Order: sequence, then structure tokens, then C-alpha cells
Amino acid sequence: MKKMALFTLTQSSRSISIIYLLLSASYASAFLGTTSTQSSGRSLLPLGSTSATSSNAISSVSSDKAIEGGSDSKCWASHALLISSLSDGIIPNEAARSFLRYSLVNTLLREHIAKKEDNLKSSVEFSPCNGPNIDALTNLESVDQVYERGQQFSADDFDANVQSVDSWAMDALEHLISDTNCNSNVRVLYIPTAMYALNPKSSNTPGKQRQRARADGKKRRTQLLKLLGELLPSSDEMQFNLLATTLDLDDGSLKQPVGSEDSTLFPENDKAALSTWNPHLVYIEGGNTFWLKHCIDKGDYASIIKEAVCEGPIPAVYCGKSAGAIVAGSKIATATWKGWDDPSVVPEKETYEDWLDCTGFEFSGSRSFFPHMSNDWKELVEEKIKSQNLGEGVCCLREEDAYCVIGEKKVSFMASGPSPIN
Repeated sequence: MKKMALFTLTQSSRSISIIYLLLSASYASAFLGTTSTQSSGRSLLPLGSTSATSSNAISSVSSDKAIEGGSDSKCWASHALLISSLSDGIIPNEAARSFLRYSLVNTLLREHIAKKEDNLKSSVEFSPCNGPNIDALTNLESVDQVYERGQQFSADDFDANVQSVDSWAMDALEHLISDTNCNSNVRVLYIPTAMYALNPKSSNTPGKQRQRARADGKKRRTQLLKLLGELLPSSDEMQFNLLATTLDLDDGSLKQPVGSEDSTLFPENDKAALSTWNPHLVYIEGGNTFWLKHCIDKGDYASIIKEAVCEGPIPAVYCGKSAGAIVAGSKIATATWKGWDDPSVVPEKETYEDWLDCTGFEFSGSRSFFPHMSNDWKELVEEKIKSQNLGEGVCCLREEDAYCVIGEKKVSFMASGPSPIN
């Protein structure tokens, strides 16, 4: 958690830090010295990458030896799910659904805590003689306790103890919605750029291709919002509103806002959508990986996406499907293996060889990702791994898999649902 000027989120030093705020700014620093930022010592079960040649998880959660260090912690996503398919990898996958809800709740709690801290700090600075509002301080500590409870879960809990994780998440949501000062809007940024790549071999005109791609993207976004609505249920006592907008990284356009008629609740432009709008979820759709990477680079989006997902004060949950999973990895060379994606859509990088050294976001350290894995690709994957240097290895994602990342702890695990019926 972040450390503020005279303020720390560390539970053990909360009360002392609040008392320190009673001091005037002119001599508080001399009195304080340094503020403890030591963590509580809790950690999730450390897990590692899945071997490229394995059949992935048989049970719903699987792991290997953790890979500690070696990668800049800032590259790791705060919370991420990397998938081949939303309909097979998350919707019927109980462990993945639970992790997605858990991740969103963590982000909502962090935002709520940050706002309460800011308000409490402002009140103390405005009236230092009266001190902090005791009710507000008690409420803040209560939210902290809810958050800390959520940090105690290990990866195994998303398998054997998933009901406890879900129970905590629902308790946390009830706690949030019961607070009249809670912002009940959940902000979703949907990025379908990869599926907007034109197919030069298509008999349809470019205009017709774009029209169909946008219609398909709208349907896929609706499917995502339906899932999120199920994970954040509504009732008379509990009501969360989904605010969603679609961003095309090709031209920076924002389209199809839903969730409110109030335009001020949506970002003004593409860069704001990834920064000041503070999305709770950034979802990057599948499609042509090369076109997606080209548009990310062309628009200088890499650093701002990393900041939104890894380094911002309230990091967004990242969900990358297929191409979105590949660009989340260390290298995108895996997109060249099957020959599914056409690199000729990108000027001056029209061959697979042009893409072998291109890097991704590194949201899980030095791991790279190979989506749509099946036994048919086993020999190909083994051969490619031997011939290409891919750092800590390749994680293969079958249709039913969701690779889950908790970057603050450098923790990752594979959650596998039922195999899809062909």
C-alpha cells in the first residue's frame, strides 16, 4: 500500500499516524522522524509459471516453484487475469470468477480507503485543535480491517476454500455500499483494438470489416458487463453501477459509453481514460496481436497502461484475452508460432521475424504467454522454446484456463475450469 505525507496505510501504525496529524505542518516532520512502512508480514502462497509442455491444471488451481526477484516489481500487474477465452476461461470457471471478484473488491476497497484518508487528513489540518473525527477514524479502521482480512487468503483458497473468499468479498461489498459516502460506480475500460485489424485477404471492404468488428466488439463487451453484474450483484440493499466505455488504441477514440446519461462521469479523452478516470478494470480483447502492439506503440500507450495497472495509487485490474494476454507477457514472439495472426497489417513489420524481439508489458515478470493451447501444439511449443530465449519460460493457456496474478506479492497461479465441450 502507498505511504502518504504524514500518513501510512499500514494497519499497525494507523492510530499513531492519525495522532501525528494533530501536529501542525511546521513541526510535525521534526516530531515524526520517519513513519514505519513495514508490512504486516502476511503473504499469499507464492506460485510460479506453468511449464509450456505441461497439460496445465487438472484441479482448479495449480502451481509450480515461485520465481522470486529477477524482475522489477513495478512491472507486475497489481491484479491480472490472462485468458484465451472469456466464455470458457472465466464464466464457467469458479476459481477464476472468484479471483476476478476478489481483485475488483480489493481495488474498490483501496479507493475507498484512500478517499477516507484524504478526507480525514483534510479535516485534521483544517481544525487541528479539535483533532480527528473519532467516528470517521473508527470507520476508517473498520474498512482497514476488512481489507486486511482479504490479504490473508492464499492461492489455495481459490480452490479448496473459494466459498470463504466469496463470503469475504460479499461482506466487503456490503460494507462499501452501506457507507453513504461510497462511490458505487465501477469503471470499466474495454479495449477491442486487436479485433479491429483489417484482413487484407477478406472479400469485404475495409468499411464493412470495421462495421462488423465494432458490432462484434459491442456484443463481447455486453458479455463482459453481464459477467461483472453477476459478480457484483444488485439488490435493494446493495447496488453497484457499471460505467463502461470503449477505447480504440488505433485512433484514440472513445465510444459507446454506458451506465449513465451524465457525460461528466466518463473520460474526456484516451489518455484520461487510463489515468485520471481511474478505471477499476482494463479489459484488452483478443484479435491480431501485431496490430494491437503496433497501436500501443504508435499512441505511446505502454507507459500509461503500465501505470494504470501497476503503479497508480489505485491500480486497475487487468484482464487480457488472447492477444491481450500475449502483450501482457515478457515477449510477444509466441504470437508468431501458430501463424494465426497476420503481421502484414503493420507497415515495415510485415514478417514474423520482425516481431521476435518485441517486448510486452511484463505483468508477470519475465513470463510469456501462449493462448489457445491444445495437444495439437505440444511439439511446436517444445521446438519454439528450444530455439527462442524467453526468459523465465512460457505459460500455455488452454481455453478453460485463467492465469491469475497478484503483483504486489509476486504471486501467480493457474485456475482451470471445466474443459469446453466441442
